[in-house]
Amino acid sequence: MISVDLSGNISDHLIRYAICRTVAEKNNFMWGINPVTSHDYYQGKEQMFFFEDINYGVPIDTLFGQLPIGVSNIWEEKYNSYQTHDFYPFQDNVFDIPDNTKIVLRCGQDARYLEKDKIKKWLRIKPEYQIMSNQILQENHIELDEDLCVLNARGGEYIGVSYLFLGKKYWDDAMRHMKSINSNMRFIVVTEHPEFYRSFFDLPVYHFNIFCDYFIIHNAKNLILSNSGFGLFPAWTNDKVDNVIAPMHWARHNLGVWANSSVWTFGNEKWKWLDSDGVTHVCQ
Repeated sequence: MISVDLSGNISDHLIRYAICRTVAEKNNFMWGINPVTSHDYYQGKEQMFFFEDINYGVPIDTLFGQLPIGVSNIWEEKYNSYQTHDFYPFQDNVFDIPDNTKIVLRCGQDARYLEKDKIKKWLRIKPEYQIMSNQILQENHIELDEDLCVLNARGGEYIGVSYLFLGKKYWDDAMRHMKSINSNMRFIVVTEHPEFYRSFFDLPVYHFNIFCDYFIIHNAKNLILSNSGFGLFPAWTNDKVDNVIAPMHWARHNLGVWANSSVWTFGNEKWKWLDSDGVTHVCQ
């Protein structure tokens, strides 16, 4: 059996779950994941409840940091430490681990660990949550058409961290690029921290709930992402999207170095990576 600890926000849960299940299925191993964790932002509440095909495998109740019964091996994601940042390279040896191994991830944000078609199936939003999300959008007069661009801004602990927090220049440059694509483009902000961003942006700012916010990013035709993992999976699996702008160097955009991940592997020809000088790049 292969296992992993879930921790942090839903984006952390998703990457850990997806890698664990992918490794297990590639090797014809069983997997077991405790959906309740003591190390998250939702008091242990299961966060992936609105997806159709989340399967936690063998039922376990192992606490965070402990080995499930029968699991005796540990594979730990390695990283290179530098003066300004840590860098987590892609480590394909995770697919060579023996059975009865616990996977320990700190980052894992690299699409090369995953199979996109499987992820799209696992993370298909349940019909009832699609219906509820569409009702919320209708009630708020939001239409996810070709003239609307959604900014997914991250607040919370990012606000007080200089190397993480994306300032106005990033957003202004990104919106300028979107306007160059479509002069009729209008903008809204979806964030978990609406109180802060209503004073930061002169734009409509929304936060509905975890599944509706995810639904919006998953169905928007134009996206400007922050350097938060929350937007990665809904944007990556979004078949309707025409344009995506994301911060070059992701979590270290403000430092100008790729650090926490090779997250650009989630992009394609529709994704443009915006550097600190306001220039867009395509990483393939």
